Amino acid sequence: MKSNINKLGKLIIMMIPLIMIIMFQISCTGEWRENEWEDEQYEKYISFVRSGYNDTYLNTNTADGMVHYKIPIVVSGSTNNNRDITVTVALDPDTLVDYNKATFFTRTDLYYRQLAERHFTFPKGMNVVIPAGKNTGTLDVDFRIGDLDLVEKYIMPLKISSTSDYIPSPRKDYKKTLMRVVPFNYFSGNYSAGAAIIILDSVRRDNPTTVATREMRYVNDSTIFFYAGLCEETARDRATYKIRARFNADNTVTLTADSASIQLNPILKDASGKERCVWTIKEEMDVLQPFLMIRTLTMDIYYSYMDVTNPSFKIKYFVDGSYTLERRRNTQIPEEDQQEIFDW
Repeated sequence: MKSNINKLGKLIIMMIPLIMIIMFQISCTGEWRENEWEDEQYEKYISFVRSGYNDTYLNTNTADGMVHYKIPIVVSGSTNNNRDITVTVALDPDTLVDYNKATFFTRTDLYYRQLAERHFTFPKGMNVVIPAGKNTGTLDVDFRIGDLDLVEKYIMPLKISSTSDYIPSPRKDYKKTLMRVVPFNYFSGNYSAGAAIIILDSVRRDNPTTVATREMRYVNDSTIFFYAGLCEETARDRATYKIRARFNADNTVTLTADSASIQLNPILKDASGKERCVWTIKEEMDVLQPFLMIRTLTMDIYYSYMDVTNPSFKIKYFVDGSYTLERRRNTQIPEEDQQEIFDW
């Protein structure tokens, strides 16, 4: 028994240095973990803030007729950037080609078109400097989009081609952006269209049908366009059914068609003598968020058109009712800066 106690005592004495070493390592490790947040926790990469496909809303309400836009580029990581970084951006048509094929397959009529270079410039070049102490920089681009025919949809594809420090993000799409250009004005947007009936006979009004929404796209400051009646946004012949709506100062709406084949006929007064093809607007402040103005625009319309999808069997339709657009405008932000806050 005494011998066993002696052996145990010797074993404990022999283990004391080992215990001290373990305790020292635990102590050191604990001190390092306490301050580990001061070190970089992730890899530092360069990427677009809005990467991959994104809708880019461009407010056309500018004094010089150009839309001035800033594309943010960011340095990732858990610590602040401590050096000047030069980022070079380039056009990337190949990614747009791949995106179209993957999205629309053989429907080439739906492919996004690359925005022609006459519609944009980079006033400060395509190099962006992210200064030391900052984690973001911006690429300035000026858009000239007054003559775009938005029957087609346009994308400006960009990529980060090189950097002076760190590397472009290897994660999918982070170093690329497909900016779908969406110009908008006071009247454009996605309208609720359920209150407008589509009928074959304006007198009997049998079997009415509707469409849930109708997108109104920009033409100029006072004009938008939409597709007639039942024409779908993805129809191959959608350009044939393009109707322009000009919002006049006297609150009337002038409807015209690009194609004479649909025989558009705006009806300015109904059978009761009521004025038709007019627009009204109502503005009120949000009850819960008083800095938000709720702007409701109602376009009352009445017109007939000819469906010429089958030239041998043309059908005349009447569209009667109203389209409604609601926007929430932040009164604390200048009008020209309100490019991304609308609920489309």
